Formats: sequence, structure tokens, C-alpha cells
Amino acid sequence: MPAFHSLGTAEVQALVSYVRALQGKSDDRVVPGNAANGKKIFFGKGECSSCHAVAGQGGFLGPDLTTYGATSSSKQILDAILNANRIVPSGYKSAAATTRDGTRIDGVVRNEDNFSVQLQTQDGAFHFFQKSDLQKLEYSNQSIMPSNYAQRLSQDELNDIVSFLMGANPPHDKNTSKKTKTEDDAE
Repeated sequence: MPAFHSLGTAEVQALVSYVRALQGKSDDRVVPGNAANGKKIFFGKGECSSCHAVAGQGGFLGPDLTTYGATSSSKQILDAILNANRIVPSGYKSAAATTRDGTRIDGVVRNEDNFSVQLQTQDGAFHFFQKSDLQKLEYSNQSIMPSNYAQRLSQDELNDIVSFLMGANPPHDKNTSKKTKTEDDAE
């Protein structure tokens, strides 16, 4: 990479801002609500933590959201909450397996091949089935995420959850994140 000795401070800052924008990072992101209230709603009334984890707390059926808000705009996060019936990411498709004796197990498909399927249920249990032993295996095109957050939560509560997720990235160890003047100059 070429040196940037010919650029002034303002030009270097503009270049860094541009690169951060390409990465989805921006220093001027608007945080729409109260993050502390958002955390309470995420782990309480909103029941988001029944499926999602943040900083090691919460569920496991949905994606971990610890770093999700670090690179997303408030609008993107709000859209993801309100538009639950989007394309379900790989690893989070739900299915129902019906055994030969009629027992039905609903869960998230964690592993699958031509001969077997493994479902994880809400309680965390894994269920392994040989497909030949199943009466039926039905895949759902619907997301397991609730689709009624616009009715269950007020706009202020939704904004609070968005703010919580935007700031959920845990702080780095102070000893590793601080650089001395000479380390900065060396870079």
C-alpha cells in the first residue's frame, strides 16, 4: 500500500471516513432511543432474548446479536425487527419432524444431509433423526421470529431496542485497546 505522506490531516480523515463508510461504520450514526430501556425490553417485554443472545446472555435459536448493531444503521435494524418474514438465513430454518408413532418435534435445522436431520428445540435439546424413520419432515418458509412487534411494542420501545443493539458491542480490554503515541506513529 502506498504511503500517504503527501496527504494533509483533513484529507487523511476524509479517506478514513470513506473507508469506514464502505465497511458500514460511521461515527455519525444516529441512535434513536434509550439503550438502557432497550436492554430491559430486549430481555423482558420484547422477549428477544428467548432466541437471541447479546454478550453471552440470552437464547441460541436465533443469531447472536452482540456485534450486529455495530455496522448497521438504525433503519436497517428496525427493518429487520419489523420484517420478520424476510429470507431466513441458512442455519436458522425451522422444520417439524413427525416420527412413525406420530410424535411431532418442532425446531431449527442445525445439521442435515441426504439421510439424516438434526433439530434443535426451544429448550436447547438436539434431536437426531434418520430420515427413513420419519413419517414426515416439513420445512417452514416462515421465520420463527415474531412478526407482530409493530403491535406489541410502541415506536419508542422499538427505538430503544435499536439503540441497545447499536451499542451492544462489548468494550474491549482497556489494556489492549489503548495505544501509545509511538505505536500510532509506527502504523
